[in-house]
Amino acid sequence: MSNEPDDPRSEWDPLGWELEGPAEQPRNLPAPRTVEVVSWVPAGDRSSQPRNPAVVMLVTSVVLAVFGLVGIGIGVGSVFFNQDAPPPEIVVVSGPQVVSASPQESPPLQTPMVVAPSDSPSSGEPSDSGQSEAPLVLGDPVVAVARAVIPSVVLIEVNVDALDQESPAPPDLNPDSPDLESEIPEDAPTYGQGSGIIYDASGLILTNAHVLGEAETVRVQFADGVRAEGVVVGTAPAIDVGLVRVDTDMTLTPAVFADRSTVEVGQLAVAVGSPFGLQQSVTSGIVSAVGRAVREGTGDSAFVEMIQTDAPINRGNSGGALANSNGQVIGMNTLIQTDGSFGNIGLGFAIPSDIALNIAQRILSGESTELGYLGVYGTDPEIGLPGALVVEVSPDTPAEQAGLMAGDLIVLIDGEVVSTFTELAAKVQFRVPGTEVELEVVRDGEHINLTVVIGSRPSFEEPDEE
Repeated sequence: MSNEPDDPRSEWDPLGWELEGPAEQPRNLPAPRTVEVVSWVPAGDRSSQPRNPAVVMLVTSVVLAVFGLVGIGIGVGSVFFNQDAPPPEIVVVSGPQVVSASPQESPPLQTPMVVAPSDSPSSGEPSDSGQSEAPLVLGDPVVAVARAVIPSVVLIEVNVDALDQESPAPPDLNPDSPDLESEIPEDAPTYGQGSGIIYDASGLILTNAHVLGEAETVRVQFADGVRAEGVVVGTAPAIDVGLVRVDTDMTLTPAVFADRSTVEVGQLAVAVGSPFGLQQSVTSGIVSAVGRAVREGTGDSAFVEMIQTDAPINRGNSGGALANSNGQVIGMNTLIQTDGSFGNIGLGFAIPSDIALNIAQRILSGESTELGYLGVYGTDPEIGLPGALVVEVSPDTPAEQAGLMAGDLIVLIDGEVVSTFTELAAKVQFRVPGTEVELEVVRDGEHINLTVVIGSRPSFEEPDEE
């Protein structure tokens, strides 16, 4: 159907509704023109005709309004129905508790912070290259550990004439002005250098015995550069532990020591010391192994269950600190294994803090620092259970008196697992002569318990005798 511009329905039928019957024509309007029918659609078949947009919008608005009211109703209902529901539980997982061997509190460490640089896009915003900028990390854990430990580590200088030249790892020999040797008087003392850890606020300093050698006095330089004379209190060369006392009015920062039971393989390890005389040098790595039985000391040397680390340790680090991520000292750096060179190859060893502190307490109290003695020769079993296989029992020794026999497999000492014969040696030699220990032994397939009184080691023995 076609309407001309002056068709009267163009004014009163804006929605395009068609009249199905004759309509009364408004007055004062011109008579309609002749209408020509060009097509005809039956009134009952309008499915093919397009829907009017206004109708579609009206229906859509009504449907959306209904769904909105339903959603509001559900939300309000959930508030009332869930009034008695318990709040969501928040689970806080804490880290392992560190047992400190010192009465001092753990030094405060800075909380790691993540901030965006002021002159660059904030974190997560794309840069000109189309990639997100990495945030600037200010709270590096090694930085926090270094700040906590450095004040407790000192440089120790010893007259080279007093050094024990048989030491397996003597301190580096480094004059104060190596480039001006011609200006140094010939009779001027030459100092060997090592490191030390402040033991307590009274001025006691823990270090290696091989750093001190035969010296009676040493020169100590603190982290702030102040130097003072130190007096050697005592040494235990077999386990390589020594003590120095400094008489000073300075306010000292004692280290916080952590027990070796808190040390785990793979954790962060930060070494602080004075390698080659470079005071307060910091290196980092991980704990590579714990309980590594290594022969230590000089003369009647002992096996010591060391902490192994790949944190770079060099000559002059001896006596310095090996710390964990909490800024607590877990060991005293002592040895490195090399391939014939003088550099570090990633195999460093530290005496665990509790062993070093135990020996220091013996020195202070005047107790014996002799090595414990059992009196057996042994080896590691080729097959079967781990442990220390007894090959021979020496006569008139604590082992014989306790009833140990050749062929016995020692698997426990005071409840501690024994995996190898060197581990047994380390555990026995560390104990004070005269103390009792309980051994669990496998004999003919049966587990038996024996009580042994540890004796004093009579003299230097072969490595496979304990």
